[in-house]
Amino acid sequence: MAQPKPAKVPSASGCIVEGCRRVHLALGLCDFHRNAFLRAKTAGLTVSTPTEWISVTEPVLLNREKRCSAGCGHDATSSEGLCSKHTRLYLSWASRQPAVSRSLVEDWVAREYEPEIIIDGIPTTYATRVAVPFALLPEPVRSELLYAVQARDLAGISRFDPLPLRMVYLDLRRRGVTSAVGLTSLGQSKGHKQLRFLREDLQRRIDQAHRDWSGLDPRDDRVLYFADLALRESQQSFGHNAKIDLRGISQSWLAQSVAAWARHGGPHNVPTLYSAQHAWSLIDEILTLRGTPPTALGVADMDAVIKAVRERWPRQHPQAKVIRMISQVIAFGRRDASVSRFWKDVPAQFAVEEARHAAAGKRSRSAANVDEPFRYTPAPIIDWIMDHIQLIDRGNPYTTAEARVMIYLQERCGRRTSETVRLKEDCISYDHSGAPYLNWTQAKPPWQPGPRLPIHQETHDMIREWQQIKADHGVVSQWLFPTFKGTRDHHRADAFLNHRLRDFLRLLAAQAPFTSPVEGAEGNLVYFDLTQIDPYSFRHSFAQRLADAVDENGISTTPPDVLRELMGHKTHGTTMAYYEVTAKRRKKAMASLPARRLDINGTVVPFNREREGFGKIALTVGTCTEPQNVAANGHFCSVDYACEACPFFLVDPLERDAMEAKRLHLKVKYERARAIQTRQHVLDYLLKRIDDCSSLIGAIDSYIASLQPAERQKIEEALAAMADIRARASLPRRIDLRGILQEGVSGAGQ
Repeated sequence: MAQPKPAKVPSASGCIVEGCRRVHLALGLCDFHRNAFLRAKTAGLTVSTPTEWISVTEPVLLNREKRCSAGCGHDATSSEGLCSKHTRLYLSWASRQPAVSRSLVEDWVAREYEPEIIIDGIPTTYATRVAVPFALLPEPVRSELLYAVQARDLAGISRFDPLPLRMVYLDLRRRGVTSAVGLTSLGQSKGHKQLRFLREDLQRRIDQAHRDWSGLDPRDDRVLYFADLALRESQQSFGHNAKIDLRGISQSWLAQSVAAWARHGGPHNVPTLYSAQHAWSLIDEILTLRGTPPTALGVADMDAVIKAVRERWPRQHPQAKVIRMISQVIAFGRRDASVSRFWKDVPAQFAVEEARHAAAGKRSRSAANVDEPFRYTPAPIIDWIMDHIQLIDRGNPYTTAEARVMIYLQERCGRRTSETVRLKEDCISYDHSGAPYLNWTQAKPPWQPGPRLPIHQETHDMIREWQQIKADHGVVSQWLFPTFKGTRDHHRADAFLNHRLRDFLRLLAAQAPFTSPVEGAEGNLVYFDLTQIDPYSFRHSFAQRLADAVDENGISTTPPDVLRELMGHKTHGTTMAYYEVTAKRRKKAMASLPARRLDINGTVVPFNREREGFGKIALTVGTCTEPQNVAANGHFCSVDYACEACPFFLVDPLERDAMEAKRLHLKVKYERARAIQTRQHVLDYLLKRIDDCSSLIGAIDSYIASLQPAERQKIEEALAAMADIRARASLPRRIDLRGILQEGVSGAGQ
């Protein structure tokens, strides 16, 4: 990048003294005659030019043609066989060496001298161009250094200063290093921070390549570096020297088992690896104090281990993680071929029993809520928050849009916080009909792509708009929400979404507080605290929406097994908690009303709720009391499931909206049948069924109208609440991202 300085080269014509065969150095003279000319002037000879000096004197001729051993082309003027310039450099270098002898000249040439190079026809030096002549290094350090530099380039390290690299090269060459394998910082600890970092990085790459090539690892196998382990994709970046040290485990069979589990039992996360180091150091201590040999380990030893774990980790959540990790290591050790020889004689009683060794510590604050198995957030609260998402303003269009989109996706898609921030740029796919789906990766075992999640078209459009905003700002990344810290292409941290939501809720509480009571999980009215909302609340709300959603016939569109798969729940009980809320809500609404059923004629049929299951079959809408169908468990319907026309069909007034949905479904079927010009008797059949649904709806309305005002108000409120919940469950939502950019442009223009 700098203009090279031309080097002085020997003249092709040689010395101007006739008969002198030595090369030109300066003033047209060789080195010997130049010194003679200068001495003559000093002695008082009145000559001003070399030509005058030659004319008045008779210069002595030295016709030897020995050139400098350094290869510069000048005459060798010293006993070392070097020119005057290189003699001075050599003597300065030799004075710093332990011994000075003629044999050191070859060492100096090999370690210090660099030949001149020609660039664009101009002779120059490597030092002038801050260049590294790798070929002057001996093998194999030549190839090692070149490989490490190329590996840095392939790793995408954009900031590269040639000066520190040249300093590394000069140091290696001057010290006579022949191989950098196994050194520490290339054998040199001095230098400024940038130079030390470069040495450490080059050393690491050289050592790693040598280990991969040779298959040999001279490092202690009980020291495990994170860079060599299979870690989850979701892990944050860590230093190259980050490691767990198992050398504190005195019993080698335990240390080797933990090391094998860490290397081949993954992928793990960093906290789990640290927990393994501390937990198995504790286990080693307990077993050593008890003095039990491996062949005699049993339940009592595991009890002692779990007791020590409970004392070391008093809280329930970390305690459960450590106990689960201990169980995983033991199970891995018994089945893995590399360490199974240590475990084949260990009794099977030395194991973690789920009931006996369950975590028994203090529950964390987040798990202390015993009212519900999850933090239930009423739908009106979520709607209120999302209706005011336009209040978010982070100072510029890009960061404002980013915060809105992250919160929007968290609410619309219901993923875990870590799953939302780790969405890839190509997170949208389509089925054969063009319907959009969200592709996501599970943030819990087995950490694999989750099932494709159907999304609304509005959600799809919002993601595409956000991707366009990123493109307009020149942001290129594999992540949907990339960070700009460091040189790595990385996604936003989980805490980033937490902070954005917390800032938004503070703003919402100040500008648009929610003051009305809402219906809680038990159907009771509560005043909800907005400060209790976190990103996980949106996940619970999403699952609750799916559990509440019904189709046009009032049938649930999300069976429990489907919801469990979409949410990535480990247990069925976690999923069923959302359906329990729906059941509690319905039970609360019905408990305030008298138990009633209406038949096809609109006659009110009282019944006992506790005995409703006897002699009846629950249908998607209403119940069937026809004896033969009841006896056949619903598989012998005399009217081919046209329930609204059957005298044994009973419907609850609270199911009015479901009857309306069924009537609408029949009307759609009628219009489709008429469009394909089907037979008239089929059309008449559908019309009669529609009329029967209308009769039942009319009977329900008449019954409600005949109630006392207080009772009628209760049932109307219950009907409105149930209909609102069902309708809200499947509604899409849209936010305006393009408006942010337009506001930013107009603000800049003003």
